[in-house]
Amino acid sequence: MLAITWIVAAGTSFVLAQTAPAKPQPQSGNQPQIEAATKEALLQYSAALESLDANQVKKIHPSVDVEGLKRAFRDMRELQVDIDDVRVLSTEGAVARVSCRVTQTLTPKAGAKQTSAVTRVLRLRRQEAVWLIDGFER
Repeated sequence: MLAITWIVAAGTSFVLAQTAPAKPQPQSGNQPQIEAATKEALLQYSAALESLDANQVKKIHPSVDVEGLKRAFRDMRELQVDIDDVRVLSTEGAVARVSCRVTQTLTPKAGAKQTSAVTRVLRLRRQEAVWLIDGFER
């Protein structure tokens, strides 16, 4: 089963990523440090989305469909993204599974402002000293 990550723009859904769910992973040590680092990565992700710059988003989410995201961003005047209730579900080596609540408020160039809130489970992968979004499970 594939999980789909999307943004709604002017009533149309744009697929940002499709990934297969990962198997649950056991907890490991350094939980507070991992939690702080993954929260920082998610803050960078929300700021990149709010910039409406697909290339900035790609820096934190390397597998994102940049061209699809550029098309979605062209229809937007503003995008506000709040990520909270971040919880590290599991870690194994350089991979962390994180649950968070994502609230997006989209102001399209034409049409009414739209707000959506969902709980997501993401996989983040540590690459050298930073955590990057590896994919979405839901």
